[in-house]
Amino acid sequence: MSELWVITYDISNDKARREVADCLKNYGQRVQYSIFECHISRTELTRLRSEIVSRIEKDDSVRYYFVCKWCEQKIGRQGRGKLTADPDFFRL
Repeated sequence: MSELWVITYDISNDKARREVADCLKNYGQRVQYSIFECHISRTELTRLRSEIVSRIEKDDSVRYYFVCKWCEQKIGRQGRGKLTADPDFFRL
């Protein structure tokens, strides 16, 4: 079952920041420079966290925010961009 996770990062090293962004692109959609929305399962979240932890240093920061279904319906936006939605397909 897919859940919405908002994932943010603050990574000082350019190469590591690029690698984390590339990793996140495989799981979700970039909504701002260092913010991604990912509709993923708990298994995918565990895999993603494992991929990210191997690329960051102890002074870097990556945060994972779970957005419940009820709260997801309350998401709004202003300006550019569109709301993300559950994908029409599932990654195996």
